[in-house]
Amino acid sequence: MRRLLRRAARSWQVLRVVFHWIVLPALPFRHSQLTGAERTRAALEQLGGAWVKFGQMLAMRFDLLPADYCAELLKLLNAVPPFPYTEVSEIVRQELGDKPEKVFRSFDPVPFASASIGQVHRAVLPSGERVAVKVQRPRIRETMRADIDLMYSVSALLDLTRFFGATQSRVLIDEFSRWTDDELDYLLEARQSVLLAEHAQDDHLERVAHVYRGYTTSRVLTTELIEGIPLIDVVVAVRAHDTAYLERFRADGYDLEQIVRHLDWNMLNQVYVFGCFHADLHPANLYVLPGNAIGYVDFGMVGRLSENLRESLIRYSWLLFQWEIEAAVRELLRWFPPASSKDAALAQAQLVRIHEGFLYAIGTRAEGPLDDPRSLVLGAQNPYTTLAVDIMETVRGSHLTLSPDLVAYLRMLVMLGTLRHQLATDYDLPAVARRFFSQMMQRNALELVDPRLAMGRMYEATFRAKRALEFVEFLEAQQPLIANVASTYFGFQRRIEGLKRRAIGLGVAVLGIGGVLYFVLADPETAQTYAPPVVPFEWMHLILLGLLVLLILGLVHVIRQMVGD
Repeated sequence: MRRLLRRAARSWQVLRVVFHWIVLPALPFRHSQLTGAERTRAALEQLGGAWVKFGQMLAMRFDLLPADYCAELLKLLNAVPPFPYTEVSEIVRQELGDKPEKVFRSFDPVPFASASIGQVHRAVLPSGERVAVKVQRPRIRETMRADIDLMYSVSALLDLTRFFGATQSRVLIDEFSRWTDDELDYLLEARQSVLLAEHAQDDHLERVAHVYRGYTTSRVLTTELIEGIPLIDVVVAVRAHDTAYLERFRADGYDLEQIVRHLDWNMLNQVYVFGCFHADLHPANLYVLPGNAIGYVDFGMVGRLSENLRESLIRYSWLLFQWEIEAAVRELLRWFPPASSKDAALAQAQLVRIHEGFLYAIGTRAEGPLDDPRSLVLGAQNPYTTLAVDIMETVRGSHLTLSPDLVAYLRMLVMLGTLRHQLATDYDLPAVARRFFSQMMQRNALELVDPRLAMGRMYEATFRAKRALEFVEFLEAQQPLIANVASTYFGFQRRIEGLKRRAIGLGVAVLGIGGVLYFVLADPETAQTYAPPVVPFEWMHLILLGLLVLLILGLVHVIRQMVGD
């Protein structure tokens, strides 16, 4: 509530928009011509700011939203007019110590790219290198934080409408807040760019913009200016069937299938060799370079995979392209913890069908029905993107959980699959994947016998052996304690076994005496013929009843001992 009061005007706007577009149409007596997905997009567009970026984040979350919502949210535009050069100059002065004209040999006052977080200017360093300087918008951190605070304020209202199903909106806002904090810190982006550049330094198919650290702060990022053909221009030409542009493109030595092949090869290297990959493969972040190499910019979103997850995904991909579908699905399900065994069984059956459909589709080059809502996302169905989307939809429908690392991985697959299908429809990814994994396994095998790596392996083996010996010494030092614990445990186990046997014996005796008592009371004439002559028959049922009570009390006592132990 205090957040709402501190920003009363913006709070009132948010509440009014949410009530108008989300709450009122959901009431049973209201009727809207727009779908829920269209109303959601309209609400986020009207709010602008961080709300648009929140919608863009959700656009690829098929594990949270139905496909028609994701398709609609992809229409959200991030086109923001540039801010004045006077503010650019002031921010550069604050961050780098002087005005752009003094820090750089030259600085273009007109940006060549503009987005919600910042804008990019061409410049030349004093040493002569051409660079791209990204300058953060003034007061953008305060603006984004204010909108995120308001998102938390209306999260309860969103939960009442069950907009995200069983997922609490605060969980998603937490994720968005972390994502935004990372994107607002250009030093983090610089570190991620440097890491990917180190991984690609010997790769002629992949070029990552070099970061100039002396000209980079948390609000100003200076990188090498990659001068190639923006892939977004190629995608637009393909979509528009601009034959003149595409003919000139091919005449200059470029080939669409080679471009896609290199995009895939680079992705396989980033994911499966290094476990660190560009997670925002929007065509505006990619450039085509001579030799059909790929240039990468904008590293605000980078995915990271743990070694265990990376090795598991390698096994999953290898099994899948070997047509061992059930084994591949079992490997994949290791990373989707189910809520119950029933959910796991249903998810496994569904995922097997999905992967069978995927392998059939890539074998026949079949396209899915264009009236499927996902065709709005993809422009046309393609099996690669459909596989990632269907996996996420299964996660949502089967109440499984999805880690942020896997979200980034699947999101990247959706975007890359869309590019692949738009640029090279008949491209054979399975053959490339099999060749990549074969080469990787051969390389790993050669590394095992490479004498240059012997010292490193020896050090690692020595370190592990030392740790193992330390653990053995620790166990030996703890032998008295272990023996005492073992003695106590086995003594406890023997006591429990004895109590169990006593309880079973008493239970059988209760049933037996109870049965005899029932027979005596139900048919006294027949029972009298079997009664011993030394005991008066009139006392027989009292004796049996007393004995039954004692046995029940004994059974209760033994059970209480077991519970106490």
